[in-house]
Amino acid sequence: MFRRTARSLGRFGLLALLLLAGTAGLAAAAPLGVATIVQGDVTLMRDAGKFALSEGVRLQAEDIIEFGPQARLVSIEFSDGAMLYLGAGSRVLLAPHLAGDRSKARAYLLAGWAKLVAPTGVDAMLASPLADLGGRDARVVLGLVSADRAQVFAEHGEWQLHSAAGNTALKQGDFATVGTRGKPETAARPTPDFFQALPRPFMDTLPARAKLFEAVNPTPKPLAPITYADAQPWIDAETALRRGELARWRPLSRDPGFRDGLIADLKTHPEWEPVLFPPAPAPSTRKP
Repeated sequence: MFRRTARSLGRFGLLALLLLAGTAGLAAAAPLGVATIVQGDVTLMRDAGKFALSEGVRLQAEDIIEFGPQARLVSIEFSDGAMLYLGAGSRVLLAPHLAGDRSKARAYLLAGWAKLVAPTGVDAMLASPLADLGGRDARVVLGLVSADRAQVFAEHGEWQLHSAAGNTALKQGDFATVGTRGKPETAARPTPDFFQALPRPFMDTLPARAKLFEAVNPTPKPLAPITYADAQPWIDAETALRRGELARWRPLSRDPGFRDGLIADLKTHPEWEPVLFPPAPAPSTRKP
């Protein structure tokens, strides 16, 4: 039996071995919350594997959720009552490793749309390439409408918007457009194009559903090992996220194909150079 297993691992490679290890540890980490609504083809990237996300799956720190072409909505309910809704085209990393105040972020939105709900007495923060948002007893919508433009709508309560230009206070009903340069442009209400692009489910009041899954704990269905192409958008993200998440991707760099991709694009993630090409140890100065 051992020989058959070894031959199988040889055929599928190191990524398959890492995927098996990740599958075995699916329930090991303490969950942050649960996926309570999953509409469409949504992929969960955890450790070295890709899985089909379904309702009731417990979610952990550094889980990545990515929408397929037909995906419409994901609802995540955190253990403290905070809620995160994701819309079409979303890519999000839960509990990212970021420094300073950004370490409090529930999630990092790399692409798409997110709606964050902070209940009474609970602080909630959402990070992204262009704007970070923090609030309490409040609701906010963040849309990354292009690589250099984000839109923010303070649906309820007060929010602090943090961008490259500094901090901007948003009160209920305020709308902000954030670019890569200059201060955010604010207005008393959202623009028509914002409502046209806004995911339709975000317009509804979605009830909490976490209690429906208290007695069930489904295991997500394995799909495939993570390839370099899957990870590249995250490996080439903003500098702070790349450095903070390097340890998350490091085990995969032992796979030849993954390593080749890292080397080919090394200019876009130079922090990987000492990992891929560690410096030679310093010669010993001890006298014989």
